[in-house]
Amino acid sequence: MIYSCTKEEITAVITALTENRIFRRERESMEENVPLYRKMYEDILTLIRDNAEEYRNNSHLPSERELSERYHMSRTTVRAALKKLAEDGYIYTVRGSASFVCQKVFEQSLNQFYSFTDGLKNDNIVIDNTLIDYREIRLDETLAEKLHYPVGTEFHKLIRLRSAQDYPLMIETTYLPKQRFIRIDIDLIRGKHSLYKYLTQKYDFRVDSAYETFRPVTADQYEKKLLKLPSGVSCLLLERYISEAGDLTEYTRSIIRGDKYQFSIKLK
Repeated sequence: MIYSCTKEEITAVITALTENRIFRRERESMEENVPLYRKMYEDILTLIRDNAEEYRNNSHLPSERELSERYHMSRTTVRAALKKLAEDGYIYTVRGSASFVCQKVFEQSLNQFYSFTDGLKNDNIVIDNTLIDYREIRLDETLAEKLHYPVGTEFHKLIRLRSAQDYPLMIETTYLPKQRFIRIDIDLIRGKHSLYKYLTQKYDFRVDSAYETFRPVTADQYEKKLLKLPSGVSCLLLERYISEAGDLTEYTRSIIRGDKYQFSIKLK
């Protein structure tokens, strides 16, 4: 038998079936003792952390209606999941508009000596080191005075762009004395590899002390281009001096994006 239905009747049937499926899912979730909004919250959070296409920095989230249809959940459940994401700082809502993904900010603790690569790897964050330039130099008067070495002393100079989850975070310029580190195999410090790990394994490098200074700076045009810096965003200049057995064995000058990276220290 063939039934003839109007478009409105077909729409009503589909709506009823959808609502019935939503009801079943929410009832099953209650029986499992896990709020259904929590499942949606965790799923969206995973997409944000994985930098999925629809969930990148400042991306416009799908509407409540779209999310309701996509997850087969009621609008009330969708609102509860979005509210939780906003409370936890993962999204923000513009009144009269929609919800957006918050800017991702990477944090580094200053409570102990740290390595950019190892620190982010410990948080399961994908990192990348792009070698911009490498050369052997002789110290000029300015660098010689700064590093307390004679003018003309040979140093390795490395410039690297450090990124996390495809976000450029900082430009690092590192100086290493050639008398301590005879040769640097640059292929072993590209990509996801740690410079400190390489120096430790090859040269038995040990950090006895480290001194750092921080101050706000404005990036130049070249630095803005490398860091893909939005207009109006300032940077932080970090200078690190590392000593081993009383001798300076590393000087690093880093230009760090102020909107993507922050430092913290626990006071007791």
